[in-house]
Formats: sequence, C-alpha cells, structure tokens
Amino acid sequence: MRIAYFINTFKSMNWGGQATSNGIKKLVEQTYPDAEFVPLNLPSFPLNKIRIFRSFWEKKLAKAILDDDRNKVVKNLKKLNIDEAFFNGFDTVCFNGEGAVHAKSGHLIRLLGILYEFKKRGAFVAALNQTVDLGDNELLKEVLHKVYSMVDYLAVREPVSQRELQKLGLEPALIGDAAYALGKFSDEKVASLIPDLKLPPKFIAVTGSSYLKRNKKSIKMMDNLLSEIEKFYQGIPIYFLANAKTDIYLAHKLQSKYRYTIFAAPEEKYERAIAVIAKAHLVIGGRQHPNIFAAMQGVPFIPLQGNTHKMEGVVELLEYPIEVLEWRDHLKLNENFKRIEKERERLFNEVKVPELSSIRLDPSSK
Repeated sequence: MRIAYFINTFKSMNWGGQATSNGIKKLVEQTYPDAEFVPLNLPSFPLNKIRIFRSFWEKKLAKAILDDDRNKVVKNLKKLNIDEAFFNGFDTVCFNGEGAVHAKSGHLIRLLGILYEFKKRGAFVAALNQTVDLGDNELLKEVLHKVYSMVDYLAVREPVSQRELQKLGLEPALIGDAAYALGKFSDEKVASLIPDLKLPPKFIAVTGSSYLKRNKKSIKMMDNLLSEIEKFYQGIPIYFLANAKTDIYLAHKLQSKYRYTIFAAPEEKYERAIAVIAKAHLVIGGRQHPNIFAAMQGVPFIPLQGNTHKMEGVVELLEYPIEVLEWRDHLKLNENFKRIEKERERLFNEVKVPELSSIRLDPSSK
C-alpha cells in the first residue's frame, strides 16, 4: 500500500495542523505498519495573488466535475498547477480535510478535483478529519456531493458537520479529530517538554480565533476579553498562546497594556504547546485545537466562536458542559468563570474525549 497524504500540515505554523498530521501518521503506522506513507505538498496556485484569475479556472473545474468530464477535469487541474504526474504511483489516498472544507476556503474546488481524478484512476480514497461548513454556497454543495458520493470512505470530526453532510444525502462516519490519537501526555512527558519555561503555578492561557482579523475591531474585542480576565482573575498571569498570524498580531498589539507572556509559533511547536496547556489553570479562546488539547489534558476551557461551526462541533462531540460564547458576551463569560471555579473538580466527569487507535484506508477495513 502506497498512501498519498494531503493536506500535508506537518510543517504548518498552526499547532492543530501539526498535531492532526502527526495523529494521522500514528494511526496509519498502527493500522498499516507495512504501508508507505507519502505526504504530498500541493503546488501553489498560478498567479497566486490574483483571486479572480483563480476563480475563473475553479468554476470551469467545478463544471467539469459536475458534468463528469474527466478530460476537462484534468485540463482545468493543470491550469491550477496540478499536473498529471501528481497522481502517479498511489493506490490509496488519505485526504486530511482539516479546515479546508468550508465556504470561505480558497482551496476546496481544487481539492475536490484532485479527489475526483484519484478515484477515476482507481485509488481507494478516504476523506476524513474534517469540518464541513458550506453555508449557502450551492455550487460547493453540488460539487462536494458529487465527489463525496464517489469516495470509498467518508468521515467528519464532529457531529455538526455530520448533520450537514446528511442533509446532502451523504452518510459520513463520525470520527474525532486526529489530534485525539496523540493521547493524553503524562506528567513526566509534560515536564520533559518545557523544563526551560519556569511556568508560574497558576496562569490563564488565552488564544485568538479564526473569527478575528488583523484590524482595530478585533483588537478591541481581544482587549475586552483580556480586561474581563484580569478583573476576575486578579493577579494571576496570562500566557497568550499564538499559532496563527492574526493571533501573533493581536498578541503583540496588546502586550504592553497587559504585560503577558507570548508563547508563539513558528518557534514553538505543538508538543510544547500541549505541555503549556496541560499546566494552565484555564484555557480561553476560539482556536479549536488548543481547546481540544485542553480537553485531552483535563484542563477546563471556555470556547469562543470561530469562523465556522467547528467549535460548536467540538463542544457537542465532547459533551462539554460550556457552550460556545460570542466574543462580546461578557455576561456569560463571567458566569462561566464563576462556574469553573466552583465546579472545576467535577467538570470533566462526563466529558467524552475520543480515543482513536486505527484508521480505515482499504476495502477490507472494518
């Protein structure tokens, strides 16, 4: 078995991307120890900065997929820098949907075209580890339905996305995010990962969100969040965990006001981020994977909204008793601060953290 793996996020700045790729690799090695696992890097788009040029060929690719015109699919993929040689030598495809299967994605049509061509070449195609949030984009829904009806195995990472695909007439399996395959880090492993940090005995970890932008409006929302944290947790230090360009921007914009420590990518990698989260008193923010890491380590978190329904999906999958908050909802934020301090010892009694031990990538898998 020779497995083509993409989206390849091993070298992503994002800690969640790093964790999910390492989780998938771990599952593949456990389930198929003799397989060759080949991460593929997708070529950049032609004239990458000119969105209108890309859109022209994406629409042509979408039409070719819907018309089931393989020759035109291949032709239009080539216009989007996917040459026929890209497909050679693989009998199995592991598509890590990660955060690319949503209406605001600039990559989705091309990815669906790649899956279509792999299937036409006879590969076993598994589309998994994804949040699906297509909003009201009917073209994306049509193309995705067409391609996902062709794949051999289809799985989503949370129940909100499962219901979205069910509305399209598809029946995806529900398998937790691949990061869960990494399992909980032991106290010994945590200590070995961050001996240099000298973390305080009690601190609050804050993250950003895909909901926020690099603008004054988002600076204000983050400023208000930090102010509420300081008012409630007086004297307890804040660590700003930043693993996206927007988060790093916001962290530096407000550091002089709040004098927190910034723990940031790309210098810091996912395992050390997990270790920091494991030592936190509380995690607050709208980044999906830091909240997943908190759940894995048994650390309370307060989830804030992102740019898709992925956070709502995480909370539902975990059966976590705190709902996703809007960034401006300071009343509920403070209610949850009080609740966590009152209930933190029993908060995780009923939380369902998935345990992943295998992956399905061939017809004989159960």
